[in-house]
Amino acid sequence: MDFSKYDALIFDMDGTLVDSMPAHLAAWEQALANQQLPVHIDFVAQRGGMPTLKIAEQYQQYYKVNIDKALLLKDKRAGFDALWHKVERIPASCQLLQEFANSKKLGLGTGAERVNMQRITENLDLVSPFQAMVCADDVAAHKPEPDTFLEVAKRLAVEPQRCLVFEDTPFGIQAGHNAGMDCVLVKDFQLAEFLPLP
Repeated sequence: MDFSKYDALIFDMDGTLVDSMPAHLAAWEQALANQQLPVHIDFVAQRGGMPTLKIAEQYQQYYKVNIDKALLLKDKRAGFDALWHKVERIPASCQLLQEFANSKKLGLGTGAERVNMQRITENLDLVSPFQAMVCADDVAAHKPEPDTFLEVAKRLAVEPQRCLVFEDTPFGIQAGHNAGMDCVLVKDFQLAEFLPLP
């Protein structure tokens, strides 16, 4: 893969830099079950990178169920609080941080809340490589909107077209493309596919 045309590499966190999806999905499963709601975990998994409340809204509309969103958010957070320390690095992505630490600007653009971004990156020693870190609390519109990645590019002072995004979900890739950035799909813990702007 040719990285020479990019001045900045921007990484999603959950599922891209760290293997946190099993913990998130287990927390979702419990939170849905607590309200006796049907559990369609694939629907949630495909929306990785979206904030919990946004997924809950889409879930409610799609499956025509009533969700107590405040309770779901509370239960989902509690479930993840019990599991977050089990999250581990994804070596293929994390290796790039070391490789390009001195030659490119590095940014993190995640749909996670600040508390999760901070505790996971601190626990796994992933704070120091980044010159900019943007989370759900920093933008009004979340993935697949481009705001997260555009905010990272702005903080890094790099033009969007000179940024390369690493993502693991369709919504994340869409957000990268909406921001005018080429993307790399991370799948099964590998850099699977280069996805240039359509």
